Amino acid sequence: MKKILLFSAEVILLCSTAVPAQATILNVSQGGQIITAPSSVSYNFPGYEHPNFMLGFSEKQNVKLSSNLAIDGGFIAAGQLVSSHMIFLNTPGSRRLALSNINWTFDSTILGVMSDGNGLLEAASNTLLGVPHTFYPGSFTQRGLEWSRQENYSGVGSNVLTVSMKTTTPGDWIRVVTQAKPIPEPTSTLGLLTISLVAKAVLKRTRKPSDLTSLPQNSPDMR
Repeated sequence: MKKILLFSAEVILLCSTAVPAQATILNVSQGGQIITAPSSVSYNFPGYEHPNFMLGFSEKQNVKLSSNLAIDGGFIAAGQLVSSHMIFLNTPGSRRLALSNINWTFDSTILGVMSDGNGLLEAASNTLLGVPHTFYPGSFTQRGLEWSRQENYSGVGSNVLTVSMKTTTPGDWIRVVTQAKPIPEPTSTLGLLTISLVAKAVLKRTRKPSDLTSLPQNSPDMR
């Protein structure tokens, strides 16, 4: 029984000390590409433009909201733990490109999107949700979506966001906010470690009943 308890404690310990899961972009359908956070998301920055693909990357993870966070059509309530991601279409020069119904799959629920035409919602949340080493230019005309048959999204409340964008110059950028996964408390990890160590000590020092019954009952007189 002690072996079972020890094994259980060690399994729980391993689970709780694992690297916390991040709310990431799992995959994207044809026409999209997942990238690492770039050094800039400005419309005229060379190297983070693409002639054929919609691009996406994850921003800050596991952010606890101290106040309501404004999104398209409402807000996400304070106190929630969220993660952020950016999706954009930015072609070199004045190349025209339209991509329809690109499916971005996340590993958690999509709570809301920031897509207003001038990027005011995105700009207001850059400090809170943006990647520190990425340059964000702030709001400007046509930063977000113009909301037409060729510029829209759907899927809030699920884990798949379907996005359509059409661009020349400048491009289109939207921020996607998903539900984050909680990080295990350090104190619970310490407690489980203590349980594991105590269980090992008990198992080492306690003799099994079988060990006692195995001793000779009538030892011959050795004199």
